[in-house]
Amino acid sequence: MTGGISGGLAEITLFQIGYRLVGLALLSGGVASAAAFLFRWRTGNQLPDGAALLLGLGSVALYLNGRIALVQFLGGGEEILSPVIVATNLGVLLASGVTALAGWQLGDSYGASRRLRNTLTARVSPLVRATGRFIVLDLPGEIADVDGYDPVSAEKKDEIAGKTYTFSRGLTLEELRSALTAKLQKETGVAQVDVELTVDGDVTYLAVGGRAAGIGPTLAPKAAATAITADPALTASPGDTVQVWQGEKRVGTAELRAAAGTTATVSARRNVVEGLDPETKYRLMTLPVDERVDRLFVSMLRRADETMSTFTVAEDATLAGQTVGALGLTVLAVEDADGTTETLPQDSREIVAGDRLYVIANPSQLRRVEAAATGTEPYEPPAEQEQSEVEKKRTGLRFWKRR
Repeated sequence: MTGGISGGLAEITLFQIGYRLVGLALLSGGVASAAAFLFRWRTGNQLPDGAALLLGLGSVALYLNGRIALVQFLGGGEEILSPVIVATNLGVLLASGVTALAGWQLGDSYGASRRLRNTLTARVSPLVRATGRFIVLDLPGEIADVDGYDPVSAEKKDEIAGKTYTFSRGLTLEELRSALTAKLQKETGVAQVDVELTVDGDVTYLAVGGRAAGIGPTLAPKAAATAITADPALTASPGDTVQVWQGEKRVGTAELRAAAGTTATVSARRNVVEGLDPETKYRLMTLPVDERVDRLFVSMLRRADETMSTFTVAEDATLAGQTVGALGLTVLAVEDADGTTETLPQDSREIVAGDRLYVIANPSQLRRVEAAATGTEPYEPPAEQEQSEVEKKRTGLRFWKRR
């Protein structure tokens, strides 16, 4: 790695030596710093110092050897191996080694910065490491239940526990999660899968569930449901709007959810439901109405892979102080501590402690939001690939998103 910086002794000056020494040292430090930063940012590991030193000095050697080749080609008659040039090159290499190590430490520290990592990798899903030609996933022995969905039988969980699946290498974390979810749904018949994976291909958490369970997820804010004794019309069906009468007094307007004999389940505003007596017999009058948007939304949500859940932001939680847009999910409404509800909030709306969030997402994403809303767990929005898959499936829910 000896090459000429200038010509003979008569042509070289201290100024030329100085600025070329500084320039090439900065080149070495910049190359090593960029390599260390990119390696740490992309893999999460530290680039070996030897590799950084090799890259930094290699860039300097490339310049020096390129210059000596140019001098020889032009035939300038310069003394390439003169003592001054040799000493200058050695000084350049020594200074470049020092700056390469300094740049390696600087780039690695920037790449490991949590704030910078969240800014640059919020929408990027890392590649899953594989030691061979395939990624081998071993499912855990304990399978949990997905909140808000019908539990899967113990026999089905035993069938899933301990299974091993093989996938081709080169998949990102989100692609591998989607592939495992699709395979479990197809082979075992479960409706929902919530799985956490590491970049090393380890399954740290797995939960499965059936269809969405209960009436709670379909209730609007400030609404409630109850069973009463009533006589709905023979042609009345769930989803019909009814007036609830007690003798000649109209109690309020509700929605019929189910009916069996003289027992009917209705949902209405909370103050209406609180005024209903389970021991009193009521009369239900069915009202003719057009198709309701909320019922259309509920029916679409039942068919989608996503569901809706609510979370109250705690003091000092991770989400406190962030914006609605930082979630990267569909937020239908935000109810503040005073009870004021803002539907379809702007992405710039700040989330504060005491806010109640109504969020649509898949179970895995909802679990991450809950952890960040009730504690100090770090939160990262879904990667681009995961969001694109959600958008493809949520064709019927797009009218809820502000254009």
